[in-house]
Amino acid sequence: MSKRLTYLIENPGSYAYSLGLISLFFLFFLFRFFHLGHNDFWYDEIFTLNISRCPWHNWNAPLYYILIHYWTKIFGISEFSLRLPSLIFSFCSVILLYFLGKELFNKKVGFISSILIGLSPFHIWYAQEARDYAMILFFGLLSSLLFHRGLKNGKVKTWLNFTLFSIIGLYTHYFYIFLVLAQCLYLLYIKKFKIDFKEITFFLMIAVVFSFYLSRFLSKFFFVKNGFWIPQPEWKSLIITIENFILGYTAAPLLYFVADILAGLFFIWSLLALYKKKELRKNFLFCFFLSFVPIAMVFLFSRSVFSVYLDRGLIIFSSFFYLILSIGISSLIGRIRNSFVIALTVIMLISGSAYFSDRMIMPLSHHIGANIKKPIKPIVKFLADNVGSRDVVGFTNHSLKPSIAFYGQGKFSCLYYFFDPQFPGTDWKRPRQEGKYCVPFYKIGDLKFEKLWVLACDWPRSGNLDNNSKNVKKWLDDHLKLESAEEFDGLWVFSYAKHRL
Repeated sequence: MSKRLTYLIENPGSYAYSLGLISLFFLFFLFRFFHLGHNDFWYDEIFTLNISRCPWHNWNAPLYYILIHYWTKIFGISEFSLRLPSLIFSFCSVILLYFLGKELFNKKVGFISSILIGLSPFHIWYAQEARDYAMILFFGLLSSLLFHRGLKNGKVKTWLNFTLFSIIGLYTHYFYIFLVLAQCLYLLYIKKFKIDFKEITFFLMIAVVFSFYLSRFLSKFFFVKNGFWIPQPEWKSLIITIENFILGYTAAPLLYFVADILAGLFFIWSLLALYKKKELRKNFLFCFFLSFVPIAMVFLFSRSVFSVYLDRGLIIFSSFFYLILSIGISSLIGRIRNSFVIALTVIMLISGSAYFSDRMIMPLSHHIGANIKKPIKPIVKFLADNVGSRDVVGFTNHSLKPSIAFYGQGKFSCLYYFFDPQFPGTDWKRPRQEGKYCVPFYKIGDLKFEKLWVLACDWPRSGNLDNNSKNVKKWLDDHLKLESAEEFDGLWVFSYAKHRL
């Protein structure tokens, strides 16, 4: 295997190289295609469906939801069809990164970086989720490729294409703002802060077109500012981001430690390669400005203003991080280089196998905003067979309710409530909630029902309920009579009668 890998990397113009590259791309496609429609929709995917029904009247960036609006009219709504656009954008990003690496550096760097993104469980995760992250990744790569070409050839056509795809990116996800800012900083840096009117004009065009949506963006901005569930990042969050870029959310602690060591070594080797080959420095800075700089901006913004730091949003910058690692790897001697590539491939495949088997053992701080998808349909069938019209269904985790409501449409009739524990110090930080269908745990006794069905969960499937669920269940066990408990692969349905033990 090592000899074949050496031949492929060292002979980029050969027929075997082309065949090997096509075979690799096909393999990366299969990884994204495998089990695409296997899991039921979870909270965020139901959120996508709800917004896509009327994507023009929402404060989120609209383009992805407009795409899904028409996509579902043609292909219908199913787990497979709704996730297919993400697969397409993700797979195209793998190919695009190869060409970007080839253009910035050489075919070796393009080849290795395509392996990193192609095998990354982090990218496979969002290739199989009906959200806009794979789409923003693609347009971020495409606009950055055009940005580099525009700086190189100065053609107006190239800059207009860059402007167009940057606008598409901004209207796909607001995190794209940080990429545009990073591109501006890079432009100012290489021009030694001497403003070039022609190039700045295209960035002004991007800002002007985005300003048409500014009122809705500001509505979302102040909503998040006034209180949102994303915790403020710590310094270790930066290390966790790098770990997730390489191994996704589903690796074991030892594998993350190995990934940290390898990433550190590859980065050092990249710097050594720059020392030996000065011609690489400009394009290394290009990758640095479009990876570490925007991540630092998001981090500092989240520390000083309000938190928006989520690794899934940072996916747009991950491909440039892979390019930096690939510089270091490609600079090594054949057998040594291949040994590291194989080692990295092995730990990525191990982490990928954990993803496909729905295992997640790390604490919430390692996968904020990302949870494994739970089996919702068996629970809906169970509720449809057992819930009466005068019963109440409650949830101890807000992520469960939308999926149950979606799959349960027309199958059973009852009132839904979210039981907010409102305990200080819980893992899942969010503002206190109370409303018509959001009841604090100490007011459950005021509800009218014949039987209370409570859905609780253990997202990582480690055998223990999450803290919110534990706290609510403790109160229920103390005040109501538990009649039954059914588990559905990490999801629990508890039935309570309205009288004391």
